[in-house]
Amino acid sequence: MQFLFFLFEKHRDKTVLIIAIAVSIVLLTRDEASKVNAARTVSAVLLYPVEQVRNYVSSIEKLREENDKLRALAVSMSLERERLLQFRLERNRLRRLIGLREDSFHRFLPCEVIALTVNPFHHSVTIDRGTQDSVRVGMPVVGYRGLVGRVTQVFPHHARVLLLNNKSISVSCLDKRSNVVGMLEWERGNNFRLEFVGKEEDVIQGDTLVTSGLGRVFPKGFPVGIVYRVAEEKGELSRRVGVISMTDLNTLQELFIVVGSRKWDDSSLYDELELMLETGRGKGDQ
Repeated sequence: MQFLFFLFEKHRDKTVLIIAIAVSIVLLTRDEASKVNAARTVSAVLLYPVEQVRNYVSSIEKLREENDKLRALAVSMSLERERLLQFRLERNRLRRLIGLREDSFHRFLPCEVIALTVNPFHHSVTIDRGTQDSVRVGMPVVGYRGLVGRVTQVFPHHARVLLLNNKSISVSCLDKRSNVVGMLEWERGNNFRLEFVGKEEDVIQGDTLVTSGLGRVFPKGFPVGIVYRVAEEKGELSRRVGVISMTDLNTLQELFIVVGSRKWDDSSLYDELELMLETGRGKGDQ
């Protein structure tokens, strides 16, 4: 082996030529099938670096395209942030003029689902946050699309969340379009019904329901579901309103615990976003 290394080091061109001639002679002595297979193997070995370079260049092009899209998104978000800041200032000013209490927005603690129940009459999940993360019983839990449930048991490193698809949970909901209020009750799967909606009240198919904040069990404004059916019941004073949950409660993975609130004039969140944008711009300029 050392002798071969010596030849490659001192007489590389001649050594490669001799090896190529030897391989050619060996191939000439074989049958057609062996020649084809050997040729394929040799071509694959020789072309492998070329293929790797081609894949690398292709991945670089994709990364550049993604970078351009992310830069455009960052600019759009920056402009949107400025627009929202103006709305925030105007809203706070109007609330102060009419003497309303200062409003706030929420702080979220991300978590992951680590276990779920299989009991058809009790739907809950276990998350990887507990008392050491300041999680308390009663805290609402949301997903990417809307309300999921609330914390019912807390342990040092995990907690149990009772989901909306339980008979023991009722949610006071507000029709986002018409401000009609009703109580959300689970039926089956991701299907619910909105109770206590009178015949004359304005609820139509496609309306979005959000938490009303009444009773202070769940904060106001979290999306809950979409109205998919409104039926008149003969001889009844109320309507039958079918609702489908905004979140698929059977495929939960990442969730967010509502751990508190921020004042509208708290700029720390905006400062964090600004830092992220600045970091992204800095990396893009390198």
